[in-house]
Amino acid sequence: MNINSSRNALLRSRNLRSARRSRAGKIISSRTSGTQSSSKSSSTKRTTSRTTALMQTRQIVMYEKMEKSANSLQGNVEKMLKLDGMTYTEDETGKKAQENDKNNLIKYIKDFVANYNEVYSNLSDIGGTTNNAHKKTLDSIVSANKADLEALGITVSKTGELTIDEKTLESVDFDKLKKVFAKDGGFADKVSGKMGLIENNASSSLNALDKLYGTTSTYNKFGTSNSYFNGLNNYGSGYFNNSYNYGNYGNNSSWYF
Repeated sequence: MNINSSRNALLRSRNLRSARRSRAGKIISSRTSGTQSSSKSSSTKRTTSRTTALMQTRQIVMYEKMEKSANSLQGNVEKMLKLDGMTYTEDETGKKAQENDKNNLIKYIKDFVANYNEVYSNLSDIGGTTNNAHKKTLDSIVSANKADLEALGITVSKTGELTIDEKTLESVDFDKLKKVFAKDGGFADKVSGKMGLIENNASSSLNALDKLYGTTSTYNKFGTSNSYFNGLNNYGSGYFNNSYNYGNYGNNSSWYF
């Protein structure tokens, strides 16, 4: 499988979604200047629709964070794997190069854990058969490498995320760090392979949600934009009337894909 080709396809998909939402957002904004109803029933409908829309937006945000973090973790692992083949001379220059690579590896490991936890947390929050299956596979990989991870100062919390004792991590021998995080077929490599599947699933789910909900995204690979949340309280009744009824997607049971 051509990894770069796959990632380029995912990037094009992200850009297409962002462009489509941007256009839809402009149309919606132009329709939000309608008069507000003063009746109690209209106010209740707006509140209900607003709550539903926020729940839909939260779901999209979680999938986009998952997609971004899964992609970042794979990039981190690629960098770590390159360190395994490095050789160093016995002179001062070689020792400095080795120390520099060890420091880089420690940084990559910390980034790995941060991205792992972001993905794991969103898999848990969104739920559903597919996301739960991904989470169980990650649990299995971590469990199989528990002893090696603990030797590096990395443990598993009660909720399944990874935690780091930085002092222990920084004191571990370079070769021991590479054994876990910089070996083909090792712990990090296996997690990275799983993250490729998670990223693809998140991208597919976002495409499906985009068709269902339209423009509600506030987050993408290139940063964040709180325009939706900031503008939500300023929206008039035009956005939340029957013409823009999303259907019954506020229920947790219909949140996942």
